Amino acid sequence: MPTIVREDHDDLNVTLTLNLAKEDYAPTFNAKLKEYRKNANLKGFRKGQVPLTVVRKMFGKNALVEIINDMISKEIAAYLEKADFDILGQPLPVDQKELSLNTKELEDYSFKFDVGLVPNFEVKGLDTNAFNWYDTSIPDSMIEDDLKDALKKLGKQGPTEEGIEEGDVIKLSAVELSGPIPKDGGLTPEFSVSFDELTEDTVKAVSAKKVGDTFRFDITSLAKDKDKVFIEKYFLGLNEEATEPVVYGNDFEATIKEVTRLIPATLNQDFFDGYFGPGNVSSEEEAKEKLKSNIKRYYDNQADGMLFGVIVEQLKEDNQLALPEDFLGRWIKHTRNLPEGKTAEDAVAEMKDGLQWSMIRDKLAEKYDIKVEEAEIKQAIRGQILSYFGGQDYGGMVDNMVEKLSQDEQQVNNAYSQVLAEKLFRELKEVVTINAVPTTTDELEEIIKAEREKNEPKIEEAPATAELAEEGQEVTE
Repeated sequence: MPTIVREDHDDLNVTLTLNLAKEDYAPTFNAKLKEYRKNANLKGFRKGQVPLTVVRKMFGKNALVEIINDMISKEIAAYLEKADFDILGQPLPVDQKELSLNTKELEDYSFKFDVGLVPNFEVKGLDTNAFNWYDTSIPDSMIEDDLKDALKKLGKQGPTEEGIEEGDVIKLSAVELSGPIPKDGGLTPEFSVSFDELTEDTVKAVSAKKVGDTFRFDITSLAKDKDKVFIEKYFLGLNEEATEPVVYGNDFEATIKEVTRLIPATLNQDFFDGYFGPGNVSSEEEAKEKLKSNIKRYYDNQADGMLFGVIVEQLKEDNQLALPEDFLGRWIKHTRNLPEGKTAEDAVAEMKDGLQWSMIRDKLAEKYDIKVEEAEIKQAIRGQILSYFGGQDYGGMVDNMVEKLSQDEQQVNNAYSQVLAEKLFRELKEVVTINAVPTTTDELEEIIKAEREKNEPKIEEAPATAELAEEGQEVTE
């Protein structure tokens, strides 16, 4: 039976020696040769009657390599699964050389592997630090603005005879001018333009106008940030594929043919049902309370995200963990193609921060018995897909996308990290000391901005979107 001998160099590095006696693999090897013989179809021999010496000569080396590699993989994996330590990366062969195999006289073999270990530690800092959580008050003006926006969202576009204002769409019937009069044979385009796109000069020209009034303008400065290609296609309606260019001047006069305005929905039960769902809201007061709750939830999530980031940074500071850096450097060289000019030492330095947190995170997940189920991973992937569609669930199409992305290792890892971060944050929020600090929405946004600038790029994102450092996560897996 194969044996594995462990040699500890220090707390972070061990060497495993796998001893394979010929008796361990000989039965499998001989059975493999008989299988080859049974299926061999060589000229001069009946099928299944090829001498074993010939089969051994032709197929023995490949069979032996396959069998030994398989035994190494299974034995090392089985040993590590039962071991009392966690490893970083994968075991690295020591002094790996091409194996000289004797298929005639089977031999004993030994294989050495270096293994880097996760340091043995207990997480410090959970009971010695206090963290601020910002409790945001929501101003009435923000609720009023949200209600106005909600009414606009369920509103309808319609013509208005009133004066022109922000948000309106203006339909113009224009004529090209030659001096003060219409140009003979000049362009006569009709087009629409949003008031919000108009330049400052054009706004002054139309702000006191109404349907039926006229004004003069320079076509090149009618609207903001419109180049010649846009103007000719969308304002003048010129054919892009015309063989001869159309010559035109810049001066035009336009008659305002129509002004279309978004007319907000009426604040009634139809609006309440359409925006909040049937039966959920039945008055303006309830609508405002619902909107306030949604706004509060948003700012609480922002506060949670910052709190999680601060906790992560503090735990990393309080738990400076030693790493088997030499081993990690060799592991990187063995498993990756580094960009030109980048050394393995550079790569180790870059991953250290993420790796430190990954080890702390995993230790805390073990401490609080946090598990991530397959269904939760799929739900996280689904949530990410729905966010791309603005929250709209397109049923079967989304189901198919979830199943497809669930086969992508990177997508699964990201979703796993997201779910684990959310669960871990909920646990940490219960055990650390938190000071609730009253604040305003403006103050919280400034605090978050300052914190991100201070810790960029180290601070973790909010738990709902947190993705642990990819390289650190990969190493600890």
